[in-house]
Amino acid sequence: MSLPPACAQLPGIGVFGTGTAVRCLVPILKSCGFRVEALWGQTKDMAEECARDLDIPFHTNKVDEVLLHKNVDLVFIHCPPLMQSPIAVKALGIGKHVICGTPAGPTQLDALRMVNAAEYYPLLMSLMCNGLRFLPCFMKMKQLIDDNYIGEVIICEARIHSGSFLKDKFDWICDELMGGGVLNMYGSVIVDLIAFLTNRRATKVHGVLKTFTRQTDKIKGIRKVTSDDFCCFQMELERSACATVTVNSHVTGQYQQEVLVCGTKGRLAVRGSDLYGQRQDQAKEDMVYRDLPNILDHQKTGVSESIRADIPIPHLKGLIKLIDSVKEAFKMVEEKHGWAREPVQLAATFGDEQYVQTVVDAVRQSAKTKEWVKIKIMTEQPEPNPLLRAAMRHSTFSLH
Repeated sequence: MSLPPACAQLPGIGVFGTGTAVRCLVPILKSCGFRVEALWGQTKDMAEECARDLDIPFHTNKVDEVLLHKNVDLVFIHCPPLMQSPIAVKALGIGKHVICGTPAGPTQLDALRMVNAAEYYPLLMSLMCNGLRFLPCFMKMKQLIDDNYIGEVIICEARIHSGSFLKDKFDWICDELMGGGVLNMYGSVIVDLIAFLTNRRATKVHGVLKTFTRQTDKIKGIRKVTSDDFCCFQMELERSACATVTVNSHVTGQYQQEVLVCGTKGRLAVRGSDLYGQRQDQAKEDMVYRDLPNILDHQKTGVSESIRADIPIPHLKGLIKLIDSVKEAFKMVEEKHGWAREPVQLAATFGDEQYVQTVVDAVRQSAKTKEWVKIKIMTEQPEPNPLLRAAMRHSTFSLH
């Protein structure tokens, strides 16, 4: 059966990962007309089960078999953060477009390697899969801030309440060193969102990280959770603004988020996916944008109800908008591997993700030292053994 012209020019997709994010992503990709050609899982059994459930023709537990698949031109990476950076760098080197899930990796160094690879292959798409940037309420909020609706930005507040992210089995989410924790999973997205909305980045941070739940009925014995389940941090932003972010995963029930931006002339607030605003000369708050729930949108994506229950609704809606924009980017160019930047110009780049990981690293450092930490973005990878290199530099030994 031949594909319609709109689908024929879209790139074939290779997916890395078998978790909830992938089970949500693949049906959305298919509903937008993409062909999901291959899937990678950490084990053969995990890959086989996920591929069968999502009706993907090829599955493997070997990274190269997906990257070298003849029908794969674009890869989506949604696996444990510790593995994402090496896969992204390798994919770009082979000539594949890359869209990577957040967080990109446990540290800033992982993101720096991705930035270097993206700069070396500028014609390839290299984006982060942060759907909140494409949520209409945040797009409208950014437009109003840029249009001076609230004057000069002075304060940002973000609050996220969710239930526990722990599962029945010990995995990367439970381990701080592997990229787990609410700071990496939710806090990093908010750090990016604040920079996106205000055009201001953090200059220094101060944070508190807590792990209140060390063990559960399912995770016990020698296993202990080391990833944070509560975080609260402050950021001093450029141009004398400041921000406070709180993520609490001890609130059982529906995921809730609120982002408030105050300026010299008023304020804007997103609650859920609705936008509210009030200027200083107004007596009450106005609803600026209302996000009407559309069950048909959920049904047409093919995402099962059980999977939707595990994905926060704002993130799901933003992901759908992001995939639509990626589709438009490829449809606008007739060349097989070409794409237009305009439809995805709002998307976070690997450079944006490096800034986010720098802030996350600084918050972790601050939580240990109990001090404010300045934001310093790496421009080159540190020496693997600085003591040996220094000794060689100062040595009188010569080969000549």
